[in-house]
Amino acid sequence: MKNLMHVKHGGIYWILSFILGLSACKDSISEEGNIPYDPSLPVAITGFTPDSGAVKTQMVIEGENFGTDTSLVKVFIGGKKAVLISAKSNFIYCMVPAKSYEGTVSVTVGDQTATASEKFHYNREMMVSTLYGKVRDDGKYDVVDGAFDESFINYYGVQEPTWFSFNPNDSTELYMSQDNGKPIRIFDLDEKVVRTGLTTGEAGIGRMRTLSWTADGDTLIVASDDGGGGDNDKDRKSAIYVTKNGNGEFRNAGVLAAGRQCNGVAIHPVNHEMYYNNFSKGVLYRFDYHKWGVGPENCMAHREYITTIQDNEWEFNIVIHPSGDYAYLVVINRHYIMRMNYDKAKKTFGVPYLIAGGVGQSAWVDGVGANARLNSPYQGVFVKNPEYVKANKSDVYDFYFTDSGNHCVRVLTPEGVVTTYAGRGSANLNNEARGYVDGTLRGEARFNNPRGLAYDEQNNVFYVGDMDNHIIRKIAMEDEDSAHESDEEEISAENTVSNK
Repeated sequence: MKNLMHVKHGGIYWILSFILGLSACKDSISEEGNIPYDPSLPVAITGFTPDSGAVKTQMVIEGENFGTDTSLVKVFIGGKKAVLISAKSNFIYCMVPAKSYEGTVSVTVGDQTATASEKFHYNREMMVSTLYGKVRDDGKYDVVDGAFDESFINYYGVQEPTWFSFNPNDSTELYMSQDNGKPIRIFDLDEKVVRTGLTTGEAGIGRMRTLSWTADGDTLIVASDDGGGGDNDKDRKSAIYVTKNGNGEFRNAGVLAAGRQCNGVAIHPVNHEMYYNNFSKGVLYRFDYHKWGVGPENCMAHREYITTIQDNEWEFNIVIHPSGDYAYLVVINRHYIMRMNYDKAKKTFGVPYLIAGGVGQSAWVDGVGANARLNSPYQGVFVKNPEYVKANKSDVYDFYFTDSGNHCVRVLTPEGVVTTYAGRGSANLNNEARGYVDGTLRGEARFNNPRGLAYDEQNNVFYVGDMDNHIIRKIAMEDEDSAHESDEEEISAENTVSNK
C-alpha cells in the first residue's frame, strides 16, 4: 500500500501550527476579557498585525465588540474569506486566505461590518498546484483526451509522465513522453486541453524515453529503449526522428541512430551534434548526423565513443547547458550527477566527474558535492538565476531536477550545492515525505515520485510529472489564473489523510 496524502490545502497542519503559535501573539497583546458581542454597540477595527504577508500568514485583528461566538463572526481580507481561529472580545485570530490581492480587511459580527482604515499588503509566493488530473483515494484514474477542467471532475490522469519538453516553435505546447509502450501526450497550455500524440506503433519502437529537438524545432527526436543487452547495436534503434505530417502533427517517424537500450538523447545547442547513451554498457556516444546523414548504417560507421560511466547497466540521461559549455549526466538508479566539460576545439565532451551525490548511496541530504545525497534523480532543467546575472557571474544557471525517490524538486548550483526547492512539506500531518498536497513550496507541498520536469522561462513556471499521483503539477507565482485550485474558502476538518 502506498501512503497517499490527500489534503486539498494542507489545512489541518496550518490550523494546528497557528494555534500553537497564538501564545506568542497573546504575550504581546493585552486582552480585556471574554465579553460577548453586544448588538447595541458598534463593531470597530483599530488595527491588525502583521501588515503584510502571504497566504496563511497568521493575523491578529484588534478592535471592539467582536464577542466570543465565532458563529457570528466573519473576516474578509481582500474580498476573500479568511480562516477564523478564534474571537476574544477585542481580538480576532485568523489566517490570510489565498489571493487576497486587494487587501481590504473587514470584520462582520452579526449584522454589523467594520473595515480597517489601512490595507493588508498581500505578497504572492511561488506555489504548487495541480494543472491536470485528480487523485482518488484508491489510486484509480482514466486516461482521456480533452479539457483540463474535465480531469478535475472525472478523475482523469496520466500514466507515466517521465519526460517533458516544450515545442520550441510553440511555447504553449508541452510534450510528455511515457515509458513502457505508452504514447506521447501533448498539453496545450493555451487552450487547456490534452491530446494524444505519436504512439509507439507509429514510431516503430516499444519504449519512448527522453525528448529533444533539432535547432530549428522542426524535428522531434525521441530516445528509444530498444532491445536487450545481448543484441547487436546495428539491429536496434537508439533514436528516432519525427517530422510533421500534412495535418501539422509530429507523426512521421524515421530511424535516426542505431544502438540498443538508449535512455537518453540530447542535441548540442551550439554545434547541433547528437549525444546518446547505451544502458547496458554505460557508454555515451556522439553522432554528427548533419555531417554523415541519418540511419543505422551511417550511425554505426561514424558514431564516436565519448565515455563510459563507472556504473554500467544503470539508467542515465544527459542534459546540456544552454551555452553548450558543459553537460550533466544524471545517473538515476545510482543516485548521483556527473559533469563533463565541452572541448570547443574538438567539438566533444571530456571525461565526466562527480558533481553531486554519493555513488550508490540513496538518502535525502542537502549539501555540497559528494556530501549531498540524492535518491533516483530523474529529469533536470537549467534555469537562469537573476541574482547570478546581477553579480555578472560566468555561469548564470542553476540546475533544477526531480529527485523522484525523495519525492521533491531540488536545485544544483554551478558550484555543486544541492538544496531542496519544493516538496516534502506538511510535516505535522505525518512523517511521510511523499503524498499529494498543493500549497507552499516547502511548508505544504508534497509529491509522489515526481519524474518529468519542464520550465517556462518567459512565465517563470515549472511543470512536474507527478508519477505515482498520475497527475501534472504546476509551480508558479500565485495568480488569479494559475492552475486548478479548490474554490472552497475555508479550511475545514473534513480534509483527510488517507492511504492508497
